Amino acid sequence: MKNHLARLAVAVVLLAVGSKPIMQSNFFSFGSDAYEIKWSGTNGSKLFGSYVIASKSPSTPSRVEKVTATLPYKVNFSAPKNTLISAAGITDHQGTVEIKIFKNGLECEKASVIGSGAIANKICQ
Repeated sequence: MKNHLARLAVAVVLLAVGSKPIMQSNFFSFGSDAYEIKWSGTNGSKLFGSYVIASKSPSTPSRVEKVTATLPYKVNFSAPKNTLISAAGITDHQGTVEIKIFKNGLECEKASVIGSGAIANKICQ
């Protein structure tokens, strides 16, 4: 009986984690990650943007922060593991804007839109 319970416990953990090895998954993750968001583009342009800190847990509320600044601009913060971070921005007078998000010092995926008069948007998870 003990052998069956041990196998069941291992099976439940493997199903919860999926195909990733346990050490690479976030199943047992605690603590936080350090983030830095950088908006750059046409220096001196007025930036209108925001960033979102969204938990993947439905019981934890998301947080939206408004950004009104002059380019270049950056913000640093920490967020719990398994958090989704996104940032957006647009400038005045058709200036360009590029967004970079760094998680624990490493850059997340490239911005999905960069351009004049377009809203840049980027997501990191």
